[in-house]
Amino acid sequence: MRKFFGFILIALSFNSCDDGDIIVDTFDFDDVALDHCGGPETYVFFKINTGVNESISLRINTTEDIFFENEETVLEDYTLDIPLNGTTNFVNYRLYDDAISGNYFCNSVPPTSPNVVENYLASSGVATLISGLDYDDNDGIPTVESSDPMMEGTGDLDGDGIPNFYDSDDDGDNIPTVIEIGSDPKNPINSDDDKIPDYLDNDDDNDGVLTRNESKDGNLDPRDDFSNGGAIPDYLNPNVKEKVINDAYIEHTYNFVNNIRIVLTRLVLKNGDVEIIRETLNLGIEENASSGNVSVTPDFN
Repeated sequence: MRKFFGFILIALSFNSCDDGDIIVDTFDFDDVALDHCGGPETYVFFKINTGVNESISLRINTTEDIFFENEETVLEDYTLDIPLNGTTNFVNYRLYDDAISGNYFCNSVPPTSPNVVENYLASSGVATLISGLDYDDNDGIPTVESSDPMMEGTGDLDGDGIPNFYDSDDDGDNIPTVIEIGSDPKNPINSDDDKIPDYLDNDDDNDGVLTRNESKDGNLDPRDDFSNGGAIPDYLNPNVKEKVINDAYIEHTYNFVNNIRIVLTRLVLKNGDVEIIRETLNLGIEENASSGNVSVTPDFN
């Protein structure tokens, strides 16, 4: 699963002007969480330092669906570069005369209070959005750093193009993994006692007929096929060996969490004749910026 590493923001301190006005107090957002509001076309990402009543925010307009809303296909990480133009896409650094909250940025009409004491606008530079996706099949088996196809890692036991760690049917037998594991992921079901648990075994009763091919009613689900009034389904009955070729997979569903990192480059913040220039500024990472479920039917190989 993909994770972002930590980041460092350099705290700045400017001296007072000759007339005693403070230009910039701290510009320190190192320990402040990145948040957002808006969408689907206009987004505002912001950080608020409540200790000194300052904020930094990024407003962007894009037709890109950066949060994968209503997706029904396999999702991929992405990197999106957005030029700052001072109108639809810009960065603000502000100082206030009192505390603000996230509602300051999330209201369609910004509140009139508190007052903005200092306002710096960046009308040039580039905002880079880096999406890092975490996936989970919610089967209760912990993900491991391994490409072994028999482990819950990046291996792909059934060759369906979905790694085991977010494959909801690891062995491709058209019975969901969570069903084949049973109630205790540490002691998963092993119907034929062959040392391979059912969720990794494509022939659960060891009768020589693949579990997938013991569904005879056309719905691809072996769990509802019983022969001769049997008490257990055919795929768990080694005495039933009737085979029907099923060359299709059931629909798979997995969960995703989208973590977004924002990096600002060639940033020039201006307030009158005063400029704050940063060649690179890591604005931070918003963990769990969005989440949801994806349903996809893998191609049969």
